[in-house]
Amino acid sequence: MPVSLAAKLAERISGADLTEREMTVLRTLAKGQSNKQIGRSLFISETTVKAHLKSIFSKMNVLSRTEAIAAAARRGIVQL
Repeated sequence: MPVSLAAKLAERISGADLTEREMTVLRTLAKGQSNKQIGRSLFISETTVKAHLKSIFSKMNVLSRTEAIAAAARRGIVQL
């Protein structure tokens, strides 16, 4: 296996570094809460929640909430 491919695989498995707040948003998301509910529980605006989700999606290389939760579960970030 070429080194560059191995590096890309390792990055996908571990995921990009999420901030502590992004981890909290992701864990709350995995509990099935809406953006509004996440914002209320974390005392942040819904717009801020959306910004965190956009960053999470980008760092995890996913396109949706469902995909983010599935990827987080595979990587051991959240438990379902």
